[in-house]
Amino acid sequence: MAAKFISGKGLENLTVTAHSGCMGLPDNSVESMEAGVKAGAQMVEIDLSFDSLGLPVLSHDKVKEGEKYCPLSDVFEFLASHPGIKANVDVKDTSHLETVPGLAKEYSVADRIFFTGICEKDVAAAKEKAPEIPYYLNASCSRIFGIKKTVKKARELGAIGINTNYRGLSKRLVTEAHEEGLLVSVWTVNSVRTAKFALERKPDNITSRCPDLIFDTVKKYVR
Repeated sequence: MAAKFISGKGLENLTVTAHSGCMGLPDNSVESMEAGVKAGAQMVEIDLSFDSLGLPVLSHDKVKEGEKYCPLSDVFEFLASHPGIKANVDVKDTSHLETVPGLAKEYSVADRIFFTGICEKDVAAAKEKAPEIPYYLNASCSRIFGIKKTVKKARELGAIGINTNYRGLSKRLVTEAHEEGLLVSVWTVNSVRTAKFALERKPDNITSRCPDLIFDTVKKYVR
């Protein structure tokens, strides 16, 4: 059976983000970031939380006393040694978000980070504590919220784009977001089937635990 090709029009500026824990490596580890970049990803994703002292650390879940976590400073050190690579900082806790901008400036990477994981209820904290860091508005499934409402809300709240689960991705969402000057990022695309689904809808970014799979799918199905 002949392969079904996807038009490359609109994919010229596509970026791929290495999801935390990509290539089968531990979540929120420098090893995972290294592997993602080696696989060709232009961005890395990490989960941001804070320990009991208010220090920024990497954790998807609530930080537990006595456990060891990778500090955010290690991510910024990684970025400093990898010019051009950006970091998607997925915010799991906004309690001490004000510590992030200063740390980013210390490592001279403030222009290479942005927030995701920001829901409508988190916008005020993000704007107050880290106004210089751009963010995507989180929309786990735009079919639930409604596309027009999602796009309008993102625009009104000053987001640079919309971050959605692949199930909420649609051509209409991308078109209407682009008409409003917004970007669209989709997570977490880990199979050929979902990669083809996402590529057909032409988002600006695809986040994957298998960035090499995304690039392979582009080579095989995009022309």
